[in-house]
Amino acid sequence: MSLPPLSALIVLDALARTGTVRDAAVAVRLSQSAVSHKLKALEAQLGFALTTAKGRGVVLTSDARRYVAAIRPALSILHEAHSSLDQAKGPLEIVVASGFAATWLAPRLSDFRQRHPAISLRLRSIAAGEDIPECDLAILFTDRPAEGSIHLFDVTFFPVCSPDFLHARAPLTLDSLTADMLMHLNSQDDWNQWMAQTGQSLAIGEPSMIFTGLLAMYASAEAGMGLCLGDAVTSDHALRSGRLVRPFTYEIPVRASYWVTPPPNGFTAPAAAFARWLRERFPQETPKAIVGAKT
Repeated sequence: MSLPPLSALIVLDALARTGTVRDAAVAVRLSQSAVSHKLKALEAQLGFALTTAKGRGVVLTSDARRYVAAIRPALSILHEAHSSLDQAKGPLEIVVASGFAATWLAPRLSDFRQRHPAISLRLRSIAAGEDIPECDLAILFTDRPAEGSIHLFDVTFFPVCSPDFLHARAPLTLDSLTADMLMHLNSQDDWNQWMAQTGQSLAIGEPSMIFTGLLAMYASAEAGMGLCLGDAVTSDHALRSGRLVRPFTYEIPVRASYWVTPPPNGFTAPAAAFARWLRERFPQETPKAIVGAKT
């Protein structure tokens, strides 16, 4: 079977993203009749139905949805390659999880600005669970990525603390941990899961330190108040600069991952440039420098 025309695949992807022939026509800048014609021609070439009637409109068949999921990564690559032919310029509004923005993204933004001086950047931070406002690109930590999102990085959680805290309690071992040393994010479930991974038991109760903000918890850890659970993304800069260290090697997996999410109409040229830069700069592994006592 010969490859279908790229224009027809773009129309099919637009229909999958927008949900209606009318909106798909607007997205690809064609008439509704032209969109319908391309879908019928593509349907004949592929040999299976792409749409089925629903009310006054149509919806994609299960075969069509699977096909779109298979071709979408290739379409994204082609779109980015085409966008890169011209230097990206113009406004770029990014919505990003606040912890990621402050701990990983901010220390690296100067590199993006140097590479793309013609892009005017607006950064908007949001808290976990907050609705995503209209933007050109979103960077989220979630276990339910939106359709069309690009996977960036999986993380694991591991204990971190300040060098002063570690040295004052050397040798710090699992047996020497006490509940009042542990700082929690949102609930005590984080440390309960980590302790289960080590095979140790520790009654985690009052008194305890529970934070609703990642940055405040990290700041408290850097000040020597105790240990918290970090990850290779949000604690990366603090680990590399020595403000935080890893006293133990045990890690726990996390269901959520970091994702780049485009708007319904796809990336603008500035957003595509930022997505490319982000994938180039994103860490590919957990920092290996482990400082601490026996595990």
